[in-house]
Amino acid sequence: MKKIEDIEKLSAEDLRRIGADESIPLPEDLQVRLPRPAARYWSIAAAAAVMVGIAGWSLSRPAEPRDTFDDPYLAYAAVEQALAKTSARVHAAGEKIEETEKLIDQLIYW
Repeated sequence: MKKIEDIEKLSAEDLRRIGADESIPLPEDLQVRLPRPAARYWSIAAAAAVMVGIAGWSLSRPAEPRDTFDDPYLAYAAVEQALAKTSARVHAAGEKIEETEKLIDQLIYW
């Protein structure tokens, strides 16, 4: 039998592999219920909440332009700057989503 310290050192992939091994006998009176469907519903609910929040935030902001440009090079630079800022925010949100998915995966398997 493994020690608790050895089990705690296993990676999530090792735990998945061990969990999928059907040659390991389980006690007949053991009843395990994994919250997979519940986690899926929570994920969908969280995504919907984020979308509603983004929609509410974007609708509450005034849509007044700051300035117009006479020089097309300055206009292009302003567009490039705005797209870079948007890209950075989307990238940061993607990292947060990945972190959240890892936490959800850990909850599903424990």
